[in-house]
Amino acid sequence: MRDKNKSQGQLIIELQQRVAELEQDKAELQQLLLENDATEREYFDIYFNAHDMVVSVNIINMETEKILRCNRAVMEKLGYSRAEIVGHPIFKLYHQDCIEDAKELFRVIAEAGEIHDAEQVLRKKDGGKIYVSLNATTVCDENGDPTSVRFDLRDITQRAVEVGGLRSENRQLKEYLRSNRPEHPESFSDIVTQDSAMDIVFRRAELVAPSAHPVLITGETGVGKERIAEAIHQLSGRPGRFVKTDIAGVDDQMFSDTLFGHEKGAFTGAISDRRGLIEQASGGTLFLDEIGHLGAESQHKLLRFLQEGEYYPLGRDEAKTSDVATNRTIEFLIAGGTFREDLYFRLRTHHIHLPPLRERNGDIPLLVSHFLKQSAAALNKKTPTPPPELFTLLKTHHFPGNIRELEAMVHDAVSQHEGGALSTESFREAMDEQTSKLHKNTAIGTEEVRFVESLARARDLPSLKEVEPLVIEEALRRADGNQTIAARLLDISKQALNKRLSRARKSTDKA
Repeated sequence: MRDKNKSQGQLIIELQQRVAELEQDKAELQQLLLENDATEREYFDIYFNAHDMVVSVNIINMETEKILRCNRAVMEKLGYSRAEIVGHPIFKLYHQDCIEDAKELFRVIAEAGEIHDAEQVLRKKDGGKIYVSLNATTVCDENGDPTSVRFDLRDITQRAVEVGGLRSENRQLKEYLRSNRPEHPESFSDIVTQDSAMDIVFRRAELVAPSAHPVLITGETGVGKERIAEAIHQLSGRPGRFVKTDIAGVDDQMFSDTLFGHEKGAFTGAISDRRGLIEQASGGTLFLDEIGHLGAESQHKLLRFLQEGEYYPLGRDEAKTSDVATNRTIEFLIAGGTFREDLYFRLRTHHIHLPPLRERNGDIPLLVSHFLKQSAAALNKKTPTPPPELFTLLKTHHFPGNIRELEAMVHDAVSQHEGGALSTESFREAMDEQTSKLHKNTAIGTEEVRFVESLARARDLPSLKEVEPLVIEEALRRADGNQTIAARLLDISKQALNKRLSRARKSTDKA
């Protein structure tokens, strides 16, 4: 009897232990369910409240099956209610002109299981278009079987509109460049030229002037980049000022202070507020010269201003906005790694390149005549008459300083002029000095490189006797037959050139 009671007691204890274990399992299961519910709620919250549009579609046949779910961004951006989206075919969301492209895209998704950064056009309820970048991912169940496709749609309408606008501007530009003359030549009256290449520059300037996008103006020093920037400002019709600043050698703090300004107390010595150049140029045009010399921090600040249209004066926590067009010049420093590529391409929305003077040397007589009158008036002298050989002489010069260099040459010559025909001596001295500098700074020129390369390809080297008449002939061609100028190009005296020409004629007569 005692043993039987003992067995019953043990059974009760074991049952109690089992009940306790079950209760513990139940509690753990409930905790897991709570955690799962929280995860599902968190996922749903992220899904529903995501900034980008999210749509899920049944995997069986995306072309005909219904939309399973969508988030709030879809309804807000497209203008539909949830009832007008869920349960309807995915093509309801597509613009009618793009449905066939979408079908092809869905076939790719069905085969590959995913796709990234596909640009699509959706249709708003009011009939408008919205451009999106689409990423599609196949969703699988616990067994790995596909159940639906999730579409993440990022709104890129603003970017698409900008790109479309630029394409339209480019099409207009191509059509416009087919014309022969600028429509508003008066805007370029300060630029002395008759060269057809400059007509192309003027026509492009006319077309980009109304644009709110940046204009990058490139060219060697002294070609007239600021003049083109002023013409663009005049053509734009902007009511604000044309403000110029040269930022070569400006450090990061001075750059910020110059462009963005500062508030009183921003730093030691800031005893009052200062308006930056951006604020001064508001509604007008800001011309940034020598932008290629900007430091890394200044490049970052400028890029942010160009992208967002906002800037922060020193000592101010709240951003300011500005309506200002920007024209810039830049040295090509990207290859050397000193200039940010993203900033360069942001600046290069519109690009105008000015040719150097040596590529438009037909303008030299016009420019010389213009600068002779200008210098004579400034020096209170009678305008001197240039000798005909002066223009031939100047056309042989490389002009690294371009129009600015020619202007300085003419002014120096007029200042030394005492009467009669204008002397070419001061021009020769300036050209010799500049040529000497070029030889020190550059090992070999482009034409010399071509000549050396042609020799390298030749099987046999020509003799000096064979080369000499060819070089003399080329010098005379460049000098338009003027032996004094040809001798100068060959770096020999005129007498030495005459001897060589005489010797060549005798050899020809004997032959």
